[in-house]
Amino acid sequence: MSSASRAPGRPLNPAIDDQILNATQDLLIEEGFERLSMDAVARRCGASKATIYRRWPSKTALVVSAAAALLQPPPVPDTGDLREDLLACGLAYMQQEGRTLQVLANLTTATQHDPELREAFREAVSSPYAGLFDAVLGRAAERGLIRPDLDLDTLARVFPAMAYQQLAAQARSLTERDVQRVVDAVLLPALGTNAVPAPTSL
Repeated sequence: MSSASRAPGRPLNPAIDDQILNATQDLLIEEGFERLSMDAVARRCGASKATIYRRWPSKTALVVSAAAALLQPPPVPDTGDLREDLLACGLAYMQQEGRTLQVLANLTTATQHDPELREAFREAVSSPYAGLFDAVLGRAAERGLIRPDLDLDTLARVFPAMAYQQLAAQARSLTERDVQRVVDAVLLPALGTNAVPAPTSL
């Protein structure tokens, strides 16, 4: 997620942006969203509050940018095989790195009680990943691989909903086994495809 719109003037220093975001991530892990303050971020990174507010207008904007900075959605997969594309989309939700998982878990929990944070988190963090499923399913429909009357919007939200629930309730990410089970036991049957899962040792 980009910083807030900036007024004309001297360009901002990207190195300071990184320091502020890193400090925010540290404090999210250590203190959680509720206890995190702009004052604490300023002290941690050695910047002034004015410096932070020049870049982000609120705590919500700052913490969402800090979370988004840890994530980079992959390109929309197009392997020529619908099952493989769905698996690739699902595997994008696996957050193996501890720092990223801790930040996401803290923020996801906080979104349950803060509608403004929930909407900002959805737009900046969740939507780019949900968009992978939107693109893959929409393309499959255009190619005639799935029935045109299916509720693709609902099916595209299966993985985002699962990922959100596990982060909020269990502070854990989806696993490869989770991904395979949902693709093979939920999505493919719902899509009415004849795809046959490959053998797995999981």
